[in-house]
Parts: sequence; structure tokens; C-alpha cells
Amino acid sequence: MADFRQLALEYVLADDEAKLTSLAKQAASELQSAAAPTNPVARWVEAVQPWMPGSQGDDEMADGDSPDWTARAKALEFLSRTLDYLGTDVLKPSQIKLLVSFFGAMFDIDHKAGILASATALSRISAMKSFHPTSANDIIQKVCTLKDDFPRQVAKTRLAVFELLKFLVTSPETSKALQSRHGSSASFMSDLIRLCQNERDPANLMVWFEILTYFLREYSPSKEILEEVYNTFKAYFPISLPRTSPTGITPEQLKLSLRACFSSNKDLAPHTFPFLLGKLDQGDGVTANVKLDVLKTIQACIEEYQNPHDSVTPYFNQIWGSLKYEVRNGEVEDSIWATLEVLKAIAVRLEGEDLRDYALTVTRDCVNDLSSTLYTAPAGRLLVSVLSAGPAAFVLMAAPAVTHIKENLRHPKAPAHSRDLLKLLQVILETRIFLVDAKMTTSERSDFSAIDSIFKTLYDDVFRNPVQLGAKEGATEDEIRLATEAVQGAGALVCQRSSGSIATSDGTVTATDENERLLPENTCSQICDSLFSIITYGNSASGQASRSKDSDELVNSTTTALQRAVTANPKAFPTLVEKAFEIVTASPGEQDKASSAHVFGSLLAYVGCSKLPQKPAEGLRNYLTLVKSLQVDIVSSSNGSFPVWGSLVASIQSAARYFNEAFQELKPERSGASWDPSWASAIVSKYPGLDLLDRNAVLDGFNVSGSLSVSEAYADFLLATLYIVRQLYQKATKITEVAGVKALQLGDKFNGSEGALEHQYLHFISALAGFVLHETSEEQQLSLKAHEFALNLFHDDAISATNGAIDEQSSSWDWLIVGRPNTLSLGVLDALHPSSVSHLFESGIAQHVLLRGVTISSDAADSVSRAVFRSILTILSNKHKIETVEPLITQLNRQAETVLQQAQTAVNENNSSICTKSLSLFAIAAGVLRRFCGKQIQPLLKLLSEVPTAGATGKQLSQHLELVVAPQAILAKENFAVVKPLWMQKIYFQLVKPLLEAALAPPPAADAPPNSKASINVGVLSLIKHMNFPIYEEDSEKVMRIAISTAQSDAAGVADTRAALEVLKNIVVESPDKGESHARSIIDICVGEISLKKTSHERDAETGKIAMEIMVGLPRLFDSRHLLPHQPQVERELALACGNPVRELRKLARVARAAWSDLK
Repeated sequence: MADFRQLALEYVLADDEAKLTSLAKQAASELQSAAAPTNPVARWVEAVQPWMPGSQGDDEMADGDSPDWTARAKALEFLSRTLDYLGTDVLKPSQIKLLVSFFGAMFDIDHKAGILASATALSRISAMKSFHPTSANDIIQKVCTLKDDFPRQVAKTRLAVFELLKFLVTSPETSKALQSRHGSSASFMSDLIRLCQNERDPANLMVWFEILTYFLREYSPSKEILEEVYNTFKAYFPISLPRTSPTGITPEQLKLSLRACFSSNKDLAPHTFPFLLGKLDQGDGVTANVKLDVLKTIQACIEEYQNPHDSVTPYFNQIWGSLKYEVRNGEVEDSIWATLEVLKAIAVRLEGEDLRDYALTVTRDCVNDLSSTLYTAPAGRLLVSVLSAGPAAFVLMAAPAVTHIKENLRHPKAPAHSRDLLKLLQVILETRIFLVDAKMTTSERSDFSAIDSIFKTLYDDVFRNPVQLGAKEGATEDEIRLATEAVQGAGALVCQRSSGSIATSDGTVTATDENERLLPENTCSQICDSLFSIITYGNSASGQASRSKDSDELVNSTTTALQRAVTANPKAFPTLVEKAFEIVTASPGEQDKASSAHVFGSLLAYVGCSKLPQKPAEGLRNYLTLVKSLQVDIVSSSNGSFPVWGSLVASIQSAARYFNEAFQELKPERSGASWDPSWASAIVSKYPGLDLLDRNAVLDGFNVSGSLSVSEAYADFLLATLYIVRQLYQKATKITEVAGVKALQLGDKFNGSEGALEHQYLHFISALAGFVLHETSEEQQLSLKAHEFALNLFHDDAISATNGAIDEQSSSWDWLIVGRPNTLSLGVLDALHPSSVSHLFESGIAQHVLLRGVTISSDAADSVSRAVFRSILTILSNKHKIETVEPLITQLNRQAETVLQQAQTAVNENNSSICTKSLSLFAIAAGVLRRFCGKQIQPLLKLLSEVPTAGATGKQLSQHLELVVAPQAILAKENFAVVKPLWMQKIYFQLVKPLLEAALAPPPAADAPPNSKASINVGVLSLIKHMNFPIYEEDSEKVMRIAISTAQSDAAGVADTRAALEVLKNIVVESPDKGESHARSIIDICVGEISLKKTSHERDAETGKIAMEIMVGLPRLFDSRHLLPHQPQVERELALACGNPVRELRKLARVARAAWSDLK
């Protein structure tokens, strides 16, 4: 049997938190396990008797000393803390009653030491199963005996009391007992108000306001007590919180808590509304924050009060009369918005005749203001705030509002007046679009439909003339601005749907046909044509000649409006396509035609494909109509120009990307189950228009089933686009024979006379192919056998992609390796998943391509084709574990050794054959090392580590080492590349670190290649400049020395210096302390690069930019004592650099000059 007295004594004397917890748990355990006859609860309570008042005769000790208040508090805390670890079902009702009496007495006899512990203990006791709810009143009465001593308690103690009171007042059982005992008089609340009315602590107020809110909401107080409670919390309004308040309470939390008091009971309405409106009517005496608080409180009351007929209706005239001026004359936007929300909340809550009276009051006051230039905009905001509250409010207010808008547009006071009226009309139209889908009863839907007629004539009555101003030659600025507002309204008008109704199971009705337009087809077409005419004029010679900021805004607004109109009325799109191509065809020259094709192709892509209509099938039809129309001009013509073709293909890709993004919002399912190698015939069978070559036939050539689901429409979109790609690829290539083996080469049109344009066009269609395949899933690629597209370029019936041989001498695939068609292959390979790429290795073709690529002569391809092929090598080596293909990796390693030997014995530093083969091996390494596959590629790593010292070609090859680590889009995870998390760190330790040690080693032997140190330095920098600083932070001092040495070398080329500066910049930014000791060298290097003393052919803008960026940052990064000795020299050079012929360098020079001039 535990000795409670001993436990209590130890608790009073202990300071360690763990010890205190242990003692409390021991006491709780004893209470739970002790036999009832031993009366453990009484013994437990008596254990603290030595510290209680009266235990030594009185509060004053016999010798005149004061009692030990701390010890007494600890003793009571012992009891309170024991209860924390005691089960809720341990104590009996009689024991509970004893404890309530004991702890309750502390509020009367021990105000100095017993309050916190007693309040905490009673909170725990009140939650126990045997606690009788009627005891709640006893506890409240005991607490109220604190009277004037309550405010003298510290905030923490008062908070414990508030938490106790909150539990007693709000707990369902105790709340019921209190109401039963006190009835509507609720006299206990009067006692609590007298006790707590002077509270000021934010945390305590939060609890106090919760108590008052619950009391008003759940109890049924008399009018007198209601007013008493109201006056209590009203005194705190408006409430604020000192910035230095140590509590975690925010001002907004405190405001919300007090706001809940105001909105807690509808019977408060006669008090709250006059009081709050009176605050607003103080005028300039109210700050913006207080006004916002008042408005939000009024809104909360309107939204929360029950029975709005009695609580809100009697006051809406008073609220409206006061608040309308906040909008009419207001200047603070936050207050205006808050006011509009209040006015809208009234309309949301009212019904029937109450709503009618309110709506008529608002309408009557506002429509008169629509004739005033000054007040039209505020009146419009007031009207919209109320009529947007719901269908009933809209029905009551829309017709008179639109009528008055039309009337005032006939006699506008000023151009700005017309614009404001059109803007208001547009917002009303936007509101109708939102409300037409709302659930309504049959009667409400009938009323909503009854006002449809006022919108059907708006285009002819209002919008037609101002819209046509947008295409008027020589239009004034005011006319252009008016047209800008009108086109937005016209676009919203086309989007209007009929409000016909259909009953639902819950008795409400919704719109019948999502696509049933309010306007007739003819009117919608007229609007689309008018909008298109504005864009056409804006891009014409006349429109461009008078181009301004306003006209640009008009074109942008019109484009957005046309997109909305076409989405709502998809049938208008083919006509726009036809008109656009008439303009393109009529362009006088090839350059003009290319420009028109680009402008209108991009326009149509956005207008027709960036958003899906309600039925995805209609969007798919428009998409197919557009892309096929664009493609027909390429496929059906043999003498077209590459600029025009490029613009058309770019527009196809824009349309595809827009359409894909529109689908992604609906999250279509991706499944390859129904896709197979015969996909081409299947999609053409479904959409015969894909094979049409007459644009006029294309415009009406696509019939898309209206029952297509989103996922089905998305799958058809991908396959149809892939078929378009197939046709473009076939148009660009032709089949030939080389030594009896079929091969592919570019078509006759690609004769090399327009090299750059030809490559650009090939890149465009290759990117389109890559985009489509990228959007397919891994399963879809496998079912399509997409890997074959990279080899046969969609000539699947002529080029076999199933047989290959590991023979680097064979030339059967040279057209793919070194021919210009390899650009088309790259687009496909880039988008393939690794599982698809693996099939290329199963056939043996990928092995052949890799081996042939590292042995072929440099003279066999132009520079672009060689760069493309290196990307192909990178993809193949990354997306398949080539190290597992033993014959392949063996031959690649052997070739790496051969190339290294050739490089080491080379005497000509410009040996193109060695350079080409090395770069191909570098490309393979770039792919392999991102997977970092280990010992199988050691010869390849050896090549990379030893090329810097490889004879005459060493320096040239060192500069190209960056190819191994430089960021490449083809190696991005988004393109399904395999990239290990720490691949760069592994390269640093296995490749860069050995080079770094070699660079800082003693001078080489006499027989070492000349300038080998410089080559190693260049190799280190070309690799490190692509690495994050933490990777080489440990060696950053060494790296900095190498960078400085390279930049200061007379033999350093532009690329070497640039690499050195990039590394220096990174180190200086990431670790300035490491650069301070080299401040002089860094400054000299940078000054040398930005100096205008260099001849024009010696200056490199990119290198100068990096140097200038370092100069900008040095005053901020370095301690000024390292820079002040160089300040005069630097300021002279920067002053001269402000006249640099490169604008960006001039800008940086000015920034750097200001930074250096502030040095102290």
C-alpha cells in the first residue's frame, strides 16, 4: 500500500518533470488498485492537509512568517495531476461529490495558491462518468466566489478557469442541467459576466467569446439576460491585438471569435444592426480596418440569423440606405467588395415578397444612376452584387437593368459612359451563364425562362455596331476601346444557353440540353464572323500600320471572345478555317504567306482547340478539320516553300498541344488494349477524311460520333494526329536502294539549296511525332510497335525493322546514321519508353547503329546530322542496359581503346576523324553514365580520363568532355530517360577527381605531350561547370586555383575562359569566403574580360556577361577590405563598360558601378 503522504511530500520537494509525472502516476495507480475499505480517496486528499489553510492555525504562521504559497500550490497540483492519470470510471459518485466540494472550496478560501490546480482538477472531474450534471451549477457558484480576486490571477490561471467554465456551459449534459435549473433567467450567466467582464488577455477572450456564443445559440435566455450578454461582448467591438502580444492568437482569429457572438442569435438583430451601422455612419472617424470588420460582422449576422423574415427583412432598408454609399462614393477596394458581399448576402437569405421588395429597392435606386457617367460603374456593381445572388433575384432585376442599359447606350454622355454600360451588360451575361445551371423548382425555371427574350435581341440592339468598330479603318482610340468592351460582351452572348427545364428526382429542375443555345445559329455565326474580321483587320497591313497598345488589347480580347464563342458554338469553326486559308492563299509572296500561315494557324489552334466543348466529339471534329486542312497544303503540293510548310506544321503542333491540354483537364483514361499495328487503317476507316487531299472536302469531311466518351475521343485524337505525322513523314522521305538493300532518304524537295530551312522543317515534324508518342502510354507504344517508326519512318511496308547484325562495317543503316533523315528518327526515339527501345536491341539493329556510329568517318555527314546522330547514340545507350549485351559492350570498349591510341599518337590537333569518333563515344558515355553501370564500361571511362593528355588532339577533346554531363532534353526524366539519383557524384569521384589530382600534380616529364596540364585543366572545368557546388565543395580550393590559372593563361581560348568564369562565379556565390583570398586574381580576370581595350574580335558577349555578373556580386559577397584597394581601377573600367555596344552588358555595368561606388 502506497503512502500518499510520502508521495505528496516528494512531489512538493521535486523539481524534475519526469519525477513529478512518475509520482502522479504512482498515486493514480494506488487509487485504482487500493481496496475500497481502505478509503483511498480520503487518504489521498488528506495527504496534502499539512499545506492547506488552517493546518497551522491560520494563514499566518505562529512566528509571523507568511505561509509557503509555492508548497501549497505544489501540493494541490499533486492532486490535480494525479487525476490526469486516473481512469474516468474509477471514482464513485460520492467520491466525485467529495472532490467537487474540496476543490470548490479552494475558490473561496485560497485565492493565492489553489485556483489553478483546483480549476484543472475540476475540469478533469467534470469529464468523469460518475459526475452528476447538477454539480455544474455548484462549481459555477464556487468559481464566482472569486469576485474581484479573479482579475488578479495570472492569465494562465484565468485560462484554466475559463476552460472549466466552457466545459460546464457547453457540455450537452451539464448544459441541459443548467437550463433546467435556471430556465430563461439564466442567473448563473449574470454571475459569470460580473466575474469575467474585465478580461483582456487574447487567449482567455477566445474562450470567453466561445462561452457567450454557445450560450446565446443553444440556451433560451430572457430578453434581459440577452441584453446583458450583448452589452458584455459589444464593449469589445471593434477588437484589436497589440503587435507585441506574446500569445499565438492572430487578430483575425480574435475578430472571428467576437463576430460569432454577434451572429449567434436572431434576437440580437434589433441591437446588432443599429449598433454596427452606427459605427459605419461615423464617417472619417472609422479606419479602413474597422470598417472592414464592421461589414464582415454585418454579413455574418445576415448569413447566420435564423428566420430572416423577422431578423433581416426589417433592417434591409436601413442596411441598403447606409451601405450603398460605401460603393457609390467609396475609394478603398477592400471595403467596396465587403459591402457588395453584404448586399448579396441579403438577397441570398430573403425569399418571396421580402426578396421582391429588396430587389425593387435596389433596382429603383441604381437604374437612375446608369444615366450618369460618374455613377454608372458603382451602380452596376451594386446591381450585379444583388442580382447574382440567385435565379430569383436575377429574374426580378435583369430585365429592368438591361432595359435601362440599352436606353442609356442610345444616348451616352461620354465614351467612358458607353464602355461602363457595355461592361455592366457583359457581367450580367456572365452571371446568367453561371445561374442557368442552378437547381430551380419548376416555377423558378419558368420565371427564369420568361426573361430570355430580353437577351435574344442584344446583338442587333447593342453589340453589333460597337463590335464592327473594331474592324473599321482609321478608328479612333475611343472607338477601339469601345469595341474592346463590346467583343467581350458579344463572346459572352454566344455562350448563353436556353433555360428550358427538366424535372429531377428531388423535385428541382435543371437545364435540358447542355448545348441548346439561346441565340439562333445565324446570329452566333454572325458574331463569330464579326470577331474574326477584327482579328483579320488587326493583322492586315492597314491594321499593322495603325497598331497601338489599345489595338493590341482589342485583338487579344477578341481572340479570347472568339475562343469562347467557338467553344459554345463549335459549328462555326469550319467557316473560320475556310476564311483563314483564303487569306493565306491570297498572300502575295512566299514570305507573306508564311507569316499569314503562322498567324492564322496559331489563332485557329487556340480558338478551336484550347478548350473542349460540352461534347468532346464536337471538339475532336474541329481539331481534325483544322489539322487536316493545315496538312493538306503540305501533302498535296510539290512546289511549296519551306517557310510556309514550317508555319503550317508549327500550327499543327500548336493545335495538338492545346487540344491535349484541354483533354488533360478531364483526366482521360489511357489504355492500349485496343491499339495494334494496324492502327493506321483502323483510324482511317473511322475517319475517312484523314485521307482527303482537297481542303474544301476536308471542311465537311469529318463525322464524329456524338456518343464518344472522353477517353475514346482522346485515344482517337492521338491516333489521328499520329496518322497526320505518318503522312508528313512519308511526304518528306522516299525509298531508295543501296547495294540491293532498301533504304530511306529525304524527298527530292530536300536538295540542300535551303539547308537551314530544310533542317528546321524536319525538326518541326520530328517534334510533332515526338509529342504525340510522348503522350501515349508504355502499353500503347508496345502495342503500336512504335519503335519501328524510328527505323522505317512510317514506311512500314517497305523497310523491315526486324533484322539487324552486329557488324560495324555494314552500311545498310547508314541513311539513318549519317543521313539527314536521322532528324526524323530522333523525334520518335526521344519519346519512347525504355521497354520500346529494348525491341530495337532484340532485332540487333540498335547494336549495329551504335557500333557503326563510333567507327564511321567524319566526312559522311553534315554537322547537323552528326549532332542529331550523337543524340540517337545517347538515347540508345541510356534507355537500354547495353552493358548486358556482351558482344556490343566488348566491341565498344575495344573501339574506345583504339580511339584513345589513335589520339595519343596523333600529330595533327585538327584530326576530324579522331574527334568525330571520340564525340560519338562521349555521347554513348553521356547515356550510360546516367545509369552508371559499373566495371563493364571501364575502357570508356579510361578514354574519358586520358583524352586530355592524348597528344595533339588532347585540348580539343577536353573541351568536348562537357558533352558527358551537360544537361540534355533527351536525357530528362520527362522523356523517359533512366537517370540514377547520384550519377553526377559518381562521375565526379571516378572521372573528375583523378583529373583534378593530375592537374595539380608536379610538372610532367619531358616526354609528356606539350600543354597536357592546360588540357587537363580545360577538361576539369568543362565537366565541373555543369555540377552543383556541393558535389565538389570539398575540393573547391583546388578547382578555384585551376579556374584562375586557366583564365590567366595566354593560350586560353574563349570557351576555356568562359568555362573558368562559370566555375569561379559558382564558387564565389556559394562560398564567398573561399574566394576572398583570390580577390585580386578574380578582379583582374573579370576586368580583363569587360575591358573595351580588347579588339572587337577578342570580345565575347557571353563571357563578358559572366564576368560582369561576378563584378556585380563581389561588393555584396566579399568583405570590403578585400575590394577597396581595387576600387579605383574597377570603377574606371566599369565607367567605360557603360558604353559597351551590347545592351545587356551596359545594363549590368551600371548595376556593378553602383554597387562598387557604395563600398566603404
